[in-house]
Amino acid sequence: MAFLETLILIIVAAFAIRFSFKFDINKFLENRRKIKLDQLKNICPHGRIIDINGNQISFESLFSSPMGTPKWICSQCGRIVDHEDDVNRINEKYSKNPSMILDIQKRFIKEAKRLKIV
Repeated sequence: MAFLETLILIIVAAFAIRFSFKFDINKFLENRRKIKLDQLKNICPHGRIIDINGNQISFESLFSSPMGTPKWICSQCGRIVDHEDDVNRINEKYSKNPSMILDIQKRFIKEAKRLKIV
């Protein structure tokens, strides 16, 4: 009798362990990709360098505000910013140091290729 009870207890415990420690690899990969995409938005310079008259460089913002919304969206990475003040702060940062954009853009492209976006 004790053997039968022990056997039933082991079988029930095995099923309980199987269902409680189930690992879904697709869900794990999907969550990992989502985290990487969020990190990519932090790397994006949200702008590009343009050449003016062949000898002067300037910063052009990639943020645009769709009609009917107060939010601003980066056309390169899809980051959404709520206030125009944040867009101006980002633009001022890169306008003062445009050479920084080249390094950041290289890093952004490298990470985007890893995620197979570009």
